[in-house]
Amino acid sequence: MNLALTRKLAILQATAANLRETSRSFTEQSDMLAHRQFQIELAEYLGTHRAVGDIPHEPEAFMCGELDRLEEVVRRVGKFASEQLELGKAILAAKPQSLTKTQVAECQVAADAALGSLVERQHELASGFLNKDLSEEEAGVDLAPDVVAFCKLARPQSALLQTGRTELCQFANGDGPLHSRVIEHLESVRAASAVLLETYETQTSTLQQAHALAEAGDFARASAMLAGMNQVFADLPYQHVNEAVEGWRKNLTDVEEKFARVRQQLDVPWRAPFAQPWSVPERQAELENSVQQFQDFLTKFHLSLEAWKNSDFAREGHWLFRRLIGQLDGERENLRRRCEQARKRALIEVLGVLLVAALTARFSRQLLPFVGPVAAVFALVKAGKAARRQLRKRTCVIFRLEADGRAIEDTGHTFVWLNGSPVRSGDHVEPGGYQLTLDASLYEPLARTVTVQFGRRTDLGVIPVRLNREAHTNSLGMKFLPVPGVAALFGIWPVRVQDYEPFARETDQKWPRPRFRQEPMHPAINVSWDDACRFCHWLTEAERRAGRLGERDEYRLPSDAEWSAAVDLEQETGATPAERDGRIPDVYPWGKDWPPPKNFGNYDAELRRDTFDYTSPVGSFPANRHGLYDLSGNVWEWCADTYDGQKRHRVLRGASWHSAKPHQLLSSARLFNSPGHRVEIVGFRIVLDARRPSPVFSKREKPAMDTNVAPTAPPSPG
Repeated sequence: MNLALTRKLAILQATAANLRETSRSFTEQSDMLAHRQFQIELAEYLGTHRAVGDIPHEPEAFMCGELDRLEEVVRRVGKFASEQLELGKAILAAKPQSLTKTQVAECQVAADAALGSLVERQHELASGFLNKDLSEEEAGVDLAPDVVAFCKLARPQSALLQTGRTELCQFANGDGPLHSRVIEHLESVRAASAVLLETYETQTSTLQQAHALAEAGDFARASAMLAGMNQVFADLPYQHVNEAVEGWRKNLTDVEEKFARVRQQLDVPWRAPFAQPWSVPERQAELENSVQQFQDFLTKFHLSLEAWKNSDFAREGHWLFRRLIGQLDGERENLRRRCEQARKRALIEVLGVLLVAALTARFSRQLLPFVGPVAAVFALVKAGKAARRQLRKRTCVIFRLEADGRAIEDTGHTFVWLNGSPVRSGDHVEPGGYQLTLDASLYEPLARTVTVQFGRRTDLGVIPVRLNREAHTNSLGMKFLPVPGVAALFGIWPVRVQDYEPFARETDQKWPRPRFRQEPMHPAINVSWDDACRFCHWLTEAERRAGRLGERDEYRLPSDAEWSAAVDLEQETGATPAERDGRIPDVYPWGKDWPPPKNFGNYDAELRRDTFDYTSPVGSFPANRHGLYDLSGNVWEWCADTYDGQKRHRVLRGASWHSAKPHQLLSSARLFNSPGHRVEIVGFRIVLDARRPSPVFSKREKPAMDTNVAPTAPPSPG
């Protein structure tokens, strides 16, 4: 077969095909005759060469097959070049908390291998082109002109006509700007990897020094060393230095907060009971004892600073001691002055009583006609006030809430609103008319008028209600329950391995496996904030397609405030999670005592509170009063919020199997990390935002009485 002739005839055939469409608009007879003559001569010429076997039966169809082959060759070349340019992009970007030593070392090896095998791979790719496919032009190697011409006639949308074709042809032949760019990129990755590996070793040593300084209470030097680092490695414990520094600072903050509590106790308004000056010394002794106890505590704190000589902690501690001692002396003086005033007032009242008694005795006969009625009126007024007080105490409302025939006993749910104020059964209420409504975040709407009569217990009886959001189980077997004060349904445990695996498999999601063994019921770890958001989007779309969610429903990460509500942390102050971080001392998910009770949660082996070395199956420990598991320990959980209002870091809550310090296990404790960071102590929990109308409400479930039941493996959604 004559390939050159075949290509020329294919171009003529394609030209004839294009002219057939144009010929319909010919108006001149000469044009129509010329077109007809061209078709006849082309048909005769094709027939002649088909007869002798110079060309295939249909040159145009043959060339279309050639275009298919060349498009595949160019596609493979483009894919290979893109892979080389993608290699090591994370190394060159080096974002905070985005790299590990293993990742950098592997990337360096991959760059070396790619440079070493580049020529061989280019030869393999170039072998896909035949001799007549390419031609040497002034600008370099490119597709042959006849191939390009046929492509323009027969396939104008072909990838062979797109920008960059010439660079790809040249790259396959080891030449051109794309070839230079790939070489330069791979060499840059190799050099950057070497620098990063050296940086890793340097930072490892520096972090050890910084941590030792932080542990010794040298805040300034430790923080300066940490600030001078480019914190790109996810497997270096930068946060340990911060935790040590913050631990010392928290010790100082605890002293100030303890003093604030003492001052608040001293500042409570107080006066001695009427005409009882002897009660003042007792009150004064009680308050002075509180002051003395704090001074003893402050003295011990001051003595403990001797163990940290010449440290920032000792310097700040000494300064704090001097300041608080000075303020404590001022508080003592204020206390003495207030008690002296109370004593004088009580003595004046005693003298007044004695004076009245003396006058009464001296002029009893003259005063008797007046004293009797006055005393009687006084007694009646007192008796009336006492009776009214008793009747006011009896003025209350009693009721019982029932949902679907079940009495609601959870104290977080058993209240109604009277004229916009929350009232529980048995609470005192002023007499009058009220509009009774329910908490819209908990119950479906209900409104009625209630009249409370003075001196009577108004029995409202049983009030039937329907929970606004009840239990829901999704297609993965994940369970969700309502939490007071939270608009969304809360996942009862962190997302499990068996929940995350279908997402990772279907989306080719990168998911590094941990160094320890995990079962399907363990929490999914090594999941970044970005990964968690992608999982929520994937699950939302899958369940919408399956008709299990409405168009306005969605899965998402809980907010920091919602997480606080789930762990029963109320009255937090601060505009950002950073301002709320650890601000409520001595409040843990289990109570106020330290250490945590045994088998309450999965913590570091240092505490000896559980039997797990690493992660534990979700639901291995008791649920809280809302039916939620693992809000303390097992894994830190991502929240939707940024830590300090900036976009750099996201919030984590709940501590992990690696947590052992009291400040880490506080209900108000936060951790922060970059949204792309994956680590073995971090997982996530999701919530379901269900908005009416929604299939979530059409199939209502009653919350299970015992939620401590391991779920079965669910089907994959969609």
